[in-house]
Amino acid sequence: MKRVRHLLAAVAALAVTAALLALGVSPAAAAPAGSRATPPKGHGTCKATTPDSQARRRGTGWTCTKAVPVAAPATVTARSMLGDSDGPCANGRNSDRHNYCWGEKFTNSAFDTNGKEIGRAVVVAVSFARLSSSSGKWTENIAVKATEMTGNAKTVSMDLSATCSGLCTVDAPAWGGAPVELALGDEKTGNLSFTSTVTKGNYSFISPTYTSFGEILDAGGGPANPVTWNGHDLRCDAQVGSTPGCIVMGHMANVTIRESAYGAAAIAYGWAQSNLKGGNFGTKTKPLQRNAGGKKAAAQKRRQSCTAAPDPFKKDPSVPDDSCEEFPFASSVQGGTNGSECTEIIPRKTGGVWHVDVVRASPHGDFSPCIRAHVPKPENTGAGGELGRAVVADRILEMEWYEVIIAP
Repeated sequence: MKRVRHLLAAVAALAVTAALLALGVSPAAAAPAGSRATPPKGHGTCKATTPDSQARRRGTGWTCTKAVPVAAPATVTARSMLGDSDGPCANGRNSDRHNYCWGEKFTNSAFDTNGKEIGRAVVVAVSFARLSSSSGKWTENIAVKATEMTGNAKTVSMDLSATCSGLCTVDAPAWGGAPVELALGDEKTGNLSFTSTVTKGNYSFISPTYTSFGEILDAGGGPANPVTWNGHDLRCDAQVGSTPGCIVMGHMANVTIRESAYGAAAIAYGWAQSNLKGGNFGTKTKPLQRNAGGKKAAAQKRRQSCTAAPDPFKKDPSVPDDSCEEFPFASSVQGGTNGSECTEIIPRKTGGVWHVDVVRASPHGDFSPCIRAHVPKPENTGAGGELGRAVVADRILEMEWYEVIIAP
């Protein structure tokens, strides 16, 4: 009979072990000695305290940490942090092409050996970063705040470090690697600094990964297992301009041309976008692509649109310092259509109001693939310079899509 009881006990032990393994829990760390409890469910990663430790003598059997994303703007109290990121974090989005933010809520819990919660501390961490179009370095400005304490939790500690994939390095962990200690309502700020090691002529996709340890100091037992999460997908390049620069992936580049600065050129582009059913390029639904081949390829396309037979551009005496301006741009993949195929227009400003005269219709009618405009040379040259600056500012690589925005 005794042997039967031993066999039954062994079978039961094997069943428990199998169940724990199925849950991904190590049997050795699953339950504190002298307890029938298993790790508390729904509280993230949990770790058993060591037998005969001070934490066990305090009654702590388990420490657990759980992290969930939160909306950064709703949780940070140091509003000055928002100055480190332009628009996206202030209005609820979490990134645009030049800025990003993230927020995580960490719940640190302590349980007795029977699985009853005896303390809980909640810490919210938020980060704001602005990427540079003229540097491969950037900094995340971080704020952490203890927002909730219950039970025997009076003080919580946490640290934060990061790694990054791709051609990227991370400086020291936040707060120099030492955990910060927070009582209820306390807030601390810190930073993480990143550097892209991309070399001239290349680009790299970069994705930061973050790791944090949290601990309720009053419960002891040391920090629970770490929590990790992935950051935004970034891209750094040394292909545009004279220095490296970085952007946040997933956001289309844009080129903004202001009518107040570039007059007839801006009006011509806007007219094409609004009136051509075939050549309305540069819109969000029909963006342009930056051309490959640089200035030489753009010059060849410009000749095709402006000076090539059978219908080369002829200056109009009514336009001061008249010059040929094409849209789509010669520096775009979509540019370079022969000028005889384009609708030819003259934008004019009369009495403070712009209007556009069509001086030669395209053989394709409303489905013209392009326009050729009579534009004063300073406005034409100025708009081209603005396009070149935007390529650098928005880090528009060859063959990358971009939108053309016509602004007042």
